[in-house]
Amino acid sequence: MDVRALSFTGSGRTGRLIQAAAAKSNLKQIFLELGGKSPAVVFDDADIEQAVKETAYSIQTNSGQVCMANSRVYVQDTISDKYIALFKQHFENEVKTGDPLEKSTNHGPQADEIQHKTVLQYLESGKQSGGELLIGGAAPSDREGYYIQPTIFKNTPEDAKIMKEEIFGPVVNINVFKDEDEVLAKANNTE
Repeated sequence: MDVRALSFTGSGRTGRLIQAAAAKSNLKQIFLELGGKSPAVVFDDADIEQAVKETAYSIQTNSGQVCMANSRVYVQDTISDKYIALFKQHFENEVKTGDPLEKSTNHGPQADEIQHKTVLQYLESGKQSGGELLIGGAAPSDREGYYIQPTIFKNTPEDAKIMKEEIFGPVVNINVFKDEDEVLAKANNTE
């Protein structure tokens, strides 16, 4: 009862529980940042190599377990083929999965077994959604632990679960757009 305010960043489910508990206590003030589906928008006047580097780093750092990870990338149609090819190449050539204590590793495991299973469920949902799986989509077969392959889905339907819910794993959806009005409507179409 001595706590007058709480700040929480995480899932909508946990945020609802915290808000209900706060209401039942002393009506403490709550600040919530919940379940984002952070979009990145890449227009055809962008430095494509730099855009690939930054967006790939965003979803791959901490094995995708960052609430601001660019899990949805919208790329203008006139550069989409080049961007997607470079992004896929980056994941294939630059990501080194392994023990995070080793200097050469830049992609470690999921936080725990529960998160690992959750990400695998999202991957299965993504495969069923109608988007095209370009790379990844599973746990690596050559490694024990809670690892997930960095995964790219292309042109995933906007209403798909993996486009609407935060996965908290190394899973990116790259969709193509034609103009600014279209992409802004898509980027802002989240809870």
